[in-house]
Order: sequence, then structure tokens, then C-alpha cells
Amino acid sequence: MRWIEAPLLGRRPVTEFTINGVLEPEPEVIDDREPGQWVFERSSVPMIRTEWWYHAGAQLWFLVDRDTGSDEVIEVKLVRDID
Repeated sequence: MRWIEAPLLGRRPVTEFTINGVLEPEPEVIDDREPGQWVFERSSVPMIRTEWWYHAGAQLWFLVDRDTGSDEVIEVKLVRDID
């Protein structure tokens, strides 16, 4: 099982969280492909991106920096603590 260290919650299983999108979406290339082709035929470059994660039990939102290449969680911030 994978774990995440979350502010206020401590060490929790990743399965308790729901990923709800990225903070700044990746730039989309508009072309003539069908939506299914864009999903399955685009090149996926590993990167560190910030994602919205939600913990339903605690009703808290987090911003999680995650390396999409290794799936490693780098940093977790409680949204209400961000300036």
C-alpha cells in the first residue's frame, strides 16, 4: 500500500484521497484528432505537477506536487494554509 503524509491527518493510505485535476492544466495541442485519439496517442512527458486532492473523511482539500514519471509524492500542502 502507498502512503501519503498529509498536514493535519498524518500518514494516510493514498486510497483515502481522490485526485480532482491539476492546478495548472497541461497545455493542450488543438489539432484534428478525435478526443479518443488525443487521450491514447499523445506523448506523455514525465513532469512534476501540482494536483488537487480531496480527503472526504476530513473534508479537506490538498495541493499535492507529484512526479508523474515515478508517481512519487513530493510535497503536500493544505489548501486553506496557502496564501
